Amino acid sequence: MNEKSTVLTNQQLESGSTTRFIARVLIFGSLLITLNCYWIISAENRVIWELTDFSVFPTVLFTLFALAGVNLLLKRNFSNLALKNSEIAIIYVMVSVSTALAGHDIIRQLVPLMANPFWFATPENEWEELFFRHLPDWLTVPNRHLLRGYFESDENFWQPQYINAWIIPILAWTGFVVLLLFVTLCINIVIRQQWIEHEKLSYPLTVMPVEVIADKSKLFSNKLVWIGFLIAFGLEMVAGLNYLYPSIPPLKIKYVLPTSIRPWNAMSWGFAIYVYPFAIGLTYLMPLDLSLSLWFFLLTWKLQPVILTMLGFNTAVGLMNEQRSGAWIGIGVIALLTSRNHIVSVVKQVLVRKIDDGLYYLAVFGLIFGTALMVLFWYHAGLSPWVAIIYFVIYFVICVGMTRMRAELGPPTHELHGAHPDRLMVGFLGTRAIGAANLTNTTLLSWLAYGYRCHPMPHQLEGFKIGSYFDVRYRRLITAMILASIVGAFLSILLHVSLYHRFQFARWGVGEFNHLRSRILFPKEPNIEVMQHVGIGVAVTAILTVLKRRFIWWPFYPAGYAVSKGWAMTWMWFSIFLGWLAKRLLFSTGGVKYYRIMLPLFLGFIFGQFSAGSLWSLIGIITGKNMYTMFP
Repeated sequence: MNEKSTVLTNQQLESGSTTRFIARVLIFGSLLITLNCYWIISAENRVIWELTDFSVFPTVLFTLFALAGVNLLLKRNFSNLALKNSEIAIIYVMVSVSTALAGHDIIRQLVPLMANPFWFATPENEWEELFFRHLPDWLTVPNRHLLRGYFESDENFWQPQYINAWIIPILAWTGFVVLLLFVTLCINIVIRQQWIEHEKLSYPLTVMPVEVIADKSKLFSNKLVWIGFLIAFGLEMVAGLNYLYPSIPPLKIKYVLPTSIRPWNAMSWGFAIYVYPFAIGLTYLMPLDLSLSLWFFLLTWKLQPVILTMLGFNTAVGLMNEQRSGAWIGIGVIALLTSRNHIVSVVKQVLVRKIDDGLYYLAVFGLIFGTALMVLFWYHAGLSPWVAIIYFVIYFVICVGMTRMRAELGPPTHELHGAHPDRLMVGFLGTRAIGAANLTNTTLLSWLAYGYRCHPMPHQLEGFKIGSYFDVRYRRLITAMILASIVGAFLSILLHVSLYHRFQFARWGVGEFNHLRSRILFPKEPNIEVMQHVGIGVAVTAILTVLKRRFIWWPFYPAGYAVSKGWAMTWMWFSIFLGWLAKRLLFSTGGVKYYRIMLPLFLGFIFGQFSAGSLWSLIGIITGKNMYTMFP
């Protein structure tokens, strides 16, 4: 009887734990996902532009900050209602993964592709004759008569004719996005142990949520946190008030040096001296050599087109994106090669059934069948299997490289514009070998590779790292991330569609179809220069990797070379330099002790600026007016 009673008690505890997990984590987390998705979509498309250009999203960190504060009060007064640290950690990961989908570089780029080719087609651009027959009607909305009311009137989306026209594409794209994120999750499960436990990568971007979740009372009572918070918060509030009321004097902490004289005008986006407290704080969390690599290679990338212009190699300037693509691919390939023994061991043990961890079975077979389903999905849409396979191999290698950079480097932002797998394929194979039907379908995939700034894959892996701090059950974390992918994908697409006409971003994606038209009308042969620049990027990455691993004194990381070039880094580099300089001085004078003492101040910089930026975006949503944007 005692044994039977014990078994029943354990079952009851497990049942109660599962019920609590569903109610307090999955349901509550889904509610926060809904709020954050609406917040991001409304703010980025109407009020503020660049909330998801960062490695950590301001609204997500603001949500965590607020949740931790409320939970601290609940612990003191209503302890039975308070969340556990492990529950807050899972909720944070859920909101982070789903908010990435709603962001600037993902679903926002997808939704215009569903309707714009039919609405913006004209006899002059010849879109209808060139590629309409290749567009699958279950992924697009080809009814131009219905689109007229959608684009030209202020009618509410929630009407039967609009819902009926959009529901199948919405569900089809939701299914594909969820399948894609399931495959990236499987990849992360396979490499998780190697990168977290064996190589012990630093994961700098997990420091903030871990500090907030694990040590709330000490963190909130630390004076340095509030000093940093008030400095950053005050700077943002003054800047926002100056935007609304120009009579209020601005604080001069942002300058752009003139670069209009040749050859300096070859430098894209000028030379900015901007001070961002959040970027200083994020840099403080990074290893010193990595932050040095970021600002050093940014200056290198900036000077490269100037030098090339002086030498008369003007065409090479336009191929720097291909060079950067090669660097990202190099990081991904090297990361996979470094982890090859672990990956091969996992696959072998799964195939011969000699492994106890059921998560690896899920990961290996999920990766195989998930990829096969994606290829089948696009084969049904009209994409040749060989093109789909090459496309997704390139794409996932780039994503692995991005995830590795974040795990190792933790940059404030990372972007790779123009590095579309299909464009790389065109550079190596030419347009004739690929064909019009394949070019059309890969254009529908262009949103996947728009900028890579708010991609969910690194957030998934960082979720495992955060979970390891709080002894989160991996099965629960995986369940939560899958649910976050489903809820986030569906809501992001639905909300973008329903708010599409109101926020006037309908012309996004038109350029992709103009580019497609050019490819079909003017076929291109394989481009030797593209191949050379991709090869240069891979080669430089490989050389930097060898130097860093063979010589302890070598200060430059290949990840810094790969991620430092970009629009966002142009504005952040000086703040990264200041963060590196502050950390260098503290280490030189007091070592790790001083670093730990001053850490709360730099966390306060991050929380302060992100909180102020989030509040300005909320005010804009409520009032319906444009507000100050904290970036750029």
